[in-house]
Formats: sequence, C-alpha cells, structure tokens
Amino acid sequence: MMGFTKEEVNKVVMALIQQLTKDWTKTKVHSEVLEILMKMRMETKTEEEYIELLLTNVAFATESSFALQKIFELILTNKQFPPAEAVQAWLTDAHQKIDAQLPNIREAYRKHFGGDEDKQAFKQKLQLSYCPVLLSNRIKTDFIFAFIHEQNQPMMKDFFDADPKAVLEALHHISGFYASMILEGIELV
Repeated sequence: MMGFTKEEVNKVVMALIQQLTKDWTKTKVHSEVLEILMKMRMETKTEEEYIELLLTNVAFATESSFALQKIFELILTNKQFPPAEAVQAWLTDAHQKIDAQLPNIREAYRKHFGGDEDKQAFKQKLQLSYCPVLLSNRIKTDFIFAFIHEQNQPMMKDFFDADPKAVLEALHHISGFYASMILEGIELV
C-alpha cells in the first residue's frame, strides 16, 4: 500500500468489511439489536430507568468506539501484529477505565443528546445513536481481530505502509456506514 491514495485505502477497508459482514442478514441483526434493547427494558422498572440505562450504554458504546480506534492506531503505528490476547487485554482495560469514568461523562452525553427536552424525543435520539454505534463497534472489533489473525498477516502488513490516519478514518467511517445500512428500516419501539 506504499503510496496508496486515501481512496485506495477506503476501497480495501470497504472490501474487507464487506467480507466480514457478508453473512450478516438485516433480519438477524435487527433481531439481535432489538433483543438487546428488550433486555434493557426488562432490567428496568420504569421508562425513566430505561432512558438512564440507555444513556449509560450510549456513553459506554461511544467511548468504546474511541478505544477501538486507539487500539487499532497503536497496532498501525507500532507496525506489529500483537497477539489476540494482548488486544483483548487492551480492550478489557479500556472498558474498565470507561466504566470508572461513566459517572463523570454521562452528563456530557445527556447534554449532547438534549436530555432536558421531551422524554420521548430524548429516548428516540439515544436509541437511534446506540444501535449504529453498537453495530459499528462489532464491525471494528471483528476487523481488528481479523487484521491481527496469523493467516491474514501477510495481506494486512501492507497497511503498515499506508498513512495510519487514512486507515483509521476509513475504518471509522466505513464501519459506521455499514452499521447504518444494515440497520436501515429497523423498527424501534
């Protein structure tokens, strides 16, 4: 990928994400996402509790997305394939740090999503944000683990010669695009 343009990086990342998600069906993904939302509803007693849990999960998922980007950036800048156990440990560590920060960052997310407005509108904004971020994180995680997998390393090592910012940007935007595309038409209640 030496000298690859941003467009070429985008094409390769898109092709890899297409390969990773080729067996995903809208029906199956919609069902899984709705099941996650239903479990959250069942864990809470009131609509207010559900909205608060949703806010917490939006904050956690969004911060996890940033952590996944940082992990992939570390891999690209070090130009080495870490073992899957190391990546899993980094992810676990990031999740623990996010958990510890949640009480402090929830209010920023509440403000961002307009938590002082109508309860239904707030809930809908949170749901419409949570679902794509959740799915995008799944794509990013699968991508990173496929990237470092021993069988894929001969092909993936070319990414080390590309501009890391272009690769990171491509992964972020394309995973988000695919998540939104797959979730298109989902009926949230």
